[in-house]
Amino acid sequence: LVRNTDPVPEPAIGDEHDYEIIFDMNRFDAWLEELKAAELFAFDTETTSLDYMLARLVGVSFACEPGRAAYVPLGHRYPDAPQQLDMDEVLSKLKPMLEDPAVLKVGHNIKYDTAVLLSYGIEIAPVDDTMLISYVLEGGQHGHGMDELARIFLDLDTIKYSDVTGTGKARVTFDLVPLDKALDYAAEDADITGRLHRVLKSRLVEESMVTVYETLERPLVPILRDMERRGIRVNGKE
Repeated sequence: LVRNTDPVPEPAIGDEHDYEIIFDMNRFDAWLEELKAAELFAFDTETTSLDYMLARLVGVSFACEPGRAAYVPLGHRYPDAPQQLDMDEVLSKLKPMLEDPAVLKVGHNIKYDTAVLLSYGIEIAPVDDTMLISYVLEGGQHGHGMDELARIFLDLDTIKYSDVTGTGKARVTFDLVPLDKALDYAAEDADITGRLHRVLKSRLVEESMVTVYETLERPLVPILRDMERRGIRVNGKE
């Protein structure tokens, strides 16, 4: 099969997007009702580390439609950072919906997000993973990071992690990123994930790869996560 690499028309990332930062519980509740009513939504976490065994949650983002997303900061702690919503209250409201079997949660490398939230007592399910879908469809033809997939399939140049956290000795953890920068990066992550899912998921059917994804790749997400979290035991006497 020869894939069509022509970018699928999507709302441009720029002045037209609608990214909202949430400081008010009423606005959070309104978004929560929208997410509950959706058949699926894109979801992402921001944390203090790329190693989920060390990571602390800094915020969550979600998107239901292209070009529209929200970021809920929970743990930004730089000087003069504004008051943010209470993490325990937000997570207690998110938990039933993130665990609701009737609503599909879409992530990119969602194994990371499930591992982070498992530390907070939340088991995200069911899930789709745009990174895994891309891998099933395209294998070794290219990398499967979000930035590269956004260029290939959406013809979009995304905000890079280093753009907001810096590089080298100047790099900071995400909890020290100012919220004006954090909003665009975090909301875009959810937005792009949702857009990629719209483009890639239908190809599983078109290219007869549904069984590979749903019986081999996707079920491994919680299995590999739990193996990594628990580690292995070596019997040195045998």
